[in-house]
Amino acid sequence: MPCVMWDKEEITDHCEVIIRVASSFVSKKDDKPQAAAFLNTPKHGPNLSCDWCKYSSVKIAKEIVSRQIKFNGDFKDPNNFRFWNMNVGKIRKEVKPTQIVLHDPLYNDPEILGEPNNRAHSIIEGEKSENNVEFRVLMVQIGNWA
Repeated sequence: MPCVMWDKEEITDHCEVIIRVASSFVSKKDDKPQAAAFLNTPKHGPNLSCDWCKYSSVKIAKEIVSRQIKFNGDFKDPNNFRFWNMNVGKIRKEVKPTQIVLHDPLYNDPEILGEPNNRAHSIIEGEKSENNVEFRVLMVQIGNWA
């Protein structure tokens, strides 16, 4: 049974989060994330996972990815991902439809194979339409590669 090791904390508007972007979701045209990079996970789920930069960095995020398991049972290759950095205040205030950013640390004792503990884990809640070009443009405008 999972237990909470870390308290959920308030993420203020001045904070940054990073989103993992699969290389296959990077546009060859402009080297920016495609709209699919910003969909809720799972696709019909309530939120998009991200990592709060207070407790994470690209190096830490890659290490966590390397301990996650794909659907076929293999470990994920962190070299197949890039990381998109965004300001939380801009996500909350500039992106439409409205998004909420919440700290949601993951912890199990013992840790579950393929599901690493992650103090930085956070979520971006809100509707994210698969074909919403305007949403993608806003997410790209307020971010940059970490």
